[in-house]
Amino acid sequence: MTSPIPYGLHVISGELTDQDTDRILSEIHRFLTYKEAAQLENLKQVYDLPDGGYFIVQHSGGIFRVIADKQEPEKLKFINDGLVKLYIPMFFSGVIETPMVRLGEKLKLKLTEICRNRLSRSLDRAIPKTIELERFNIEQNYKFTEFISQANANFLQTQYQAHNPGWYSGSMAKIHQFVGGYGRQDFDQLPEDELERIQFKIPEKLLVEFAEKYNNVRLPGYTGVPPITGEFQYNYRAHKTDAVAFDDQNRPWLIRVADKVYAMPLPVIPLTADPAFHTYIEEEYQDDELLEILGTFKAMPSGESFPDDQQVFQQWVRAGVIIEICDNSIFRNHIPMFPACGWSFNNRGNIAYNTAYKYNSIGIIECTTFRLSLSMVGSKHHYGTESVQVSTELSDSERNTLSRYLSKLNSALGNEGDLAKVIKYKLRHINQAEILSRASINFDAKIEINYWDQYRCNPIANHSGKIIELYRGNLFHPARPKAQPQIKFPYYEAGLCISFDFSPLEPGPTANCDTIMYIYFDNDSVKVVKYFYTEKDFTKEIDTDFDAYMTVGSWYMNETEGKSTIAGHFYLTDIDDRDEIAPTVKRTTVKGEDKGYDSKPMFSYDAHFWRPGTMWRNRYFTQLVKTKTTIGKQLSLAVLVPMFNRSTVLHAKKEYSARMGESERLELNAIVDPYSYRYWTHDNIFAWAGGLEKMTGTPYPVSGNPVWVEIEKYDPHPGNDFANSGPWVTGLPADYTWLIHPNANEWIHSGGGGPPKVNTYSNSAWANDVLSGDLKWPIAEKIISLSTKKPDERYFLPSPDEYGEGMARTSSRVFLGQSEYVNISETNDAGFWKYTGYSNLVSHSRAYHFIGVINE
Repeated sequence: MTSPIPYGLHVISGELTDQDTDRILSEIHRFLTYKEAAQLENLKQVYDLPDGGYFIVQHSGGIFRVIADKQEPEKLKFINDGLVKLYIPMFFSGVIETPMVRLGEKLKLKLTEICRNRLSRSLDRAIPKTIELERFNIEQNYKFTEFISQANANFLQTQYQAHNPGWYSGSMAKIHQFVGGYGRQDFDQLPEDELERIQFKIPEKLLVEFAEKYNNVRLPGYTGVPPITGEFQYNYRAHKTDAVAFDDQNRPWLIRVADKVYAMPLPVIPLTADPAFHTYIEEEYQDDELLEILGTFKAMPSGESFPDDQQVFQQWVRAGVIIEICDNSIFRNHIPMFPACGWSFNNRGNIAYNTAYKYNSIGIIECTTFRLSLSMVGSKHHYGTESVQVSTELSDSERNTLSRYLSKLNSALGNEGDLAKVIKYKLRHINQAEILSRASINFDAKIEINYWDQYRCNPIANHSGKIIELYRGNLFHPARPKAQPQIKFPYYEAGLCISFDFSPLEPGPTANCDTIMYIYFDNDSVKVVKYFYTEKDFTKEIDTDFDAYMTVGSWYMNETEGKSTIAGHFYLTDIDDRDEIAPTVKRTTVKGEDKGYDSKPMFSYDAHFWRPGTMWRNRYFTQLVKTKTTIGKQLSLAVLVPMFNRSTVLHAKKEYSARMGESERLELNAIVDPYSYRYWTHDNIFAWAGGLEKMTGTPYPVSGNPVWVEIEKYDPHPGNDFANSGPWVTGLPADYTWLIHPNANEWIHSGGGGPPKVNTYSNSAWANDVLSGDLKWPIAEKIISLSTKKPDERYFLPSPDEYGEGMARTSSRVFLGQSEYVNISETNDAGFWKYTGYSNLVSHSRAYHFIGVINE
């Protein structure tokens, strides 16, 4: 008769009934009997469970194991025991179409083509482009009450309405987008539909391998399963910012910047971190969206965050899993620019910035820029801790004593609950001799549990970091809030972008300002918004590069009347539209272009009846002179940080002039060539007097023929250098009869020349009460012109105003995937939102909530 063999039983999903268990025990006996009778070294069989599902019995390489799967994901109940689960959730990729749904209806989402293929492969049927699933009917997490609006009672406002990835920065924005694609995991509460309850399936061979490899592996502070409710967990606020940083082995850590800076291994789906899973996806499954997430984070993030319960949080701190990196009191003593102004991280997560303010001793706002620097070190326990065997270095007596102690302690702790998870995790990191020292004490469960709860383990990694004050400056304006410069920050709970108040606590003190107010990463580029204010004025000298000899080139002259000052209170890393203004400003530009020489030289006799004369030429140039005169100019600049995207701003400009005039004229001017030539001839009637010092031309002229150019003259000075191209008559004496006396029957005293044909003109115009402006959008290393006209006046007015009215702008962006798309709620003439990049999922009409990975 076959002897019993120890085996491991792994249940993938559901719970075994008594009949299921009986069937497994019965088949194991038959399996072993057959294997022994057939003298098989390896054997594997698959059986049906009587109450639904199947189980695999396998004996290979001396290892005997049983894997059961009830195939009832709706009854998937994960014991909160801290161990790795053989479960990989399915994620959806696309865009949420109806973030608010009527009660009783399902959320609609549009899928990427890659996602449709992934779902089709799992279900073996075609999946429509647009689907409706109750799986994504997820209410807003009540940790984020600011996103819960007073909606109509007949509607469900899902978390996709406002809790967008753009509230986060760096790689956390990518994760937030990705985990939004899991949806709810409480399958037993969802409709009995295979798409509603779909999960990711891996080949049986890989599943068996993972069942053996991850048996009894404990996770560092998380379950490895997405939140059952599907709710977003990560925080984004100024005083509690969650982020992601990568260590020196490129493994991701979850960061929290709160009263202190903390780190823990980023909660992931454990099986997806395994190299065998990566190989399977790369070589067999070949899903580009999965490859994107695995290439970015080395595993699928689970969507879990730090423990909400502070007692549990501190328990994991004492376990060495949650690591305290540095203090943050320097920042916590300040007021954030707005509640949602979380720390802005770069993609690697080693650098972050934020700004905050407080009032100084005289009541003026002081705004400080802070920088967080992190140095993350890898840990061999990043993805969990394997089981530990009792040390063979102990004596048999010690081993027995330790085993009995651990058995009692484990029994007292139970299998579920946070305290049990923490202590069981700790015990794998503590020297067994130290545990043994407790075993000699009379066992009291309460005392022992409390002892190990308070026991402090060494951190699993030696991270370091610091927060420093990088820069400090004043924020001040003497006007009342309704007349102050306008920078607006997003307050979703108010439904507005609210104006910042620059007022001091008490009237009286003043201050000059040139201060960073807002700082953020756009991808990995640091961008700042600076506030500028000065009460100084000055007399401006004429600013010009005019010179005495302006021919070809460009020149300017700026003249002012009255005192000048610098107008415009905001400037950005990429945009500085501040300007010096005065009561009257006159700006003149001159542009000169070369028009060449006379088409033929000019000539003239010295006097009537004289034989000698002079021949010369001119070089011509045009000058376009433009003058703009501005009287009573005012300049306003405004900045707005939009909803749903803390990594961009809008820059608005408005200019007003009481009177503005413009004039323009085109002139044709000439400079005489410094080279000229003396000529002579003889005619008994018209040219018989005088002569040159040199008259060697032969034959001697008769009746004015020939005309000899005999002598070259050179008279250079700075004013005619433009016309100097060197000598232009060679071989003296030279016969120029063709120019000076071409017709024997006609005597010409002077002539030649040939200026270019230019239509010169002069005009001017004046206008009163001139308004202009523009709206710019710096994004993704570009400056996009949204409008070349004066923007919406509300940019320059307080929000809210005295009637509670105000303005808001919203923006959405793809953060994870090969697609680069971002939009802003400024519309074109056709009513579509302005955008840059491309995604075939959108119609540029609203702020989109993307989920999963967007490659198209």
